[in-house]
Amino acid sequence: MPSRALSHRCRGLTLIELIVVMAILVLLVVLTLPAIQLAREAARKTQCKDNLKSLGLALHNYHGVHSTFPPGFVLGSEGVYHGWGWGVMIQPFLDSSPYYSQIHFEAGLQHEYGKPHMHPVLPVFRCPSDPGTSRLQQAHVVTSDVRDWRVTSGTVNAKDTFSRTNYFGMAGFLNEEAGGINYDSDGEPPTSEPHVNGGSLGHFGSSFSPEHRYCDPKNFGGIFSQNSHTEIRDIVDGTSNTIMVGERYTPDNSDVNSVGHGTWIGLPDCSTTAGLAMTLGDTSVRPNSGAKSRVQTTGFGSVHKGGTHFVTADGAVKFIRDTIAIPAYRKAADVSGPNDGAEF
Repeated sequence: MPSRALSHRCRGLTLIELIVVMAILVLLVVLTLPAIQLAREAARKTQCKDNLKSLGLALHNYHGVHSTFPPGFVLGSEGVYHGWGWGVMIQPFLDSSPYYSQIHFEAGLQHEYGKPHMHPVLPVFRCPSDPGTSRLQQAHVVTSDVRDWRVTSGTVNAKDTFSRTNYFGMAGFLNEEAGGINYDSDGEPPTSEPHVNGGSLGHFGSSFSPEHRYCDPKNFGGIFSQNSHTEIRDIVDGTSNTIMVGERYTPDNSDVNSVGHGTWIGLPDCSTTAGLAMTLGDTSVRPNSGAKSRVQTTGFGSVHKGGTHFVTADGAVKFIRDTIAIPAYRKAADVSGPNDGAEF
């Protein structure tokens, strides 16, 4: 009787069968993981596009109220060498009126230092695919200024935090004849970092000066610059053919004072290339030229495969491929002239 009962017991898996089952499971995971990752990236890419759509709509709502797009950043003939940026100006059109109403614009950016609650992390300014942190830690803030046409010495504060952005206003392009880009016509970047325009986004001069503001912009021709007030009627080639805002990956260099990091608050220091690039970008080099290694740059790029998102001046979002012809890319950043038939 005992032997008969024993014969009816269920037989377990042998070691070989167990190994085969585990191998099949591993194979299924290996085969499905790339598809899952692709689906997740597709969702993040869509969210990035939606963020830019929201920014484009806010910029147009600002234009509807003020009959002009906001300035790239605000800087008076006197005062400190930092200023509020276009990202702050559109806060009332991004459901951020409570924050906007608490800003002391007349006191300057320094009034907000050390108050993270005053510049919250806003998802609309962050590409979900970007690996950067949500805040810039220890960003340099210059407090040197000009008063009564005299330079007043200040400090550089390296202890403040600012909310990050991946989206930057289009400053345009400065050609070699005007003291800007000196790369070849194909827009190939230099072999060393950072990938920047020779005109450093409008920064020129060698020192603080009461006669000539260190960060007075040269004309890059884009929608945004220092104290700019670009109107739709100023965009000669049409709003659908002119870039207004583009995305930029977070540089791999974790020092937030390296070139390419950004904050939607404005410019903590407009006396340096890194400072100006915190809210503006240019079309010096081809988009994504340094994306593989996430090098420092004043240009645009993304971690999305094959291209970068941009908002045109009509509020539409375009995914511009890495292979875009550089003449068309640069002309698309210029509000003052036609695209000459170049494909964009």
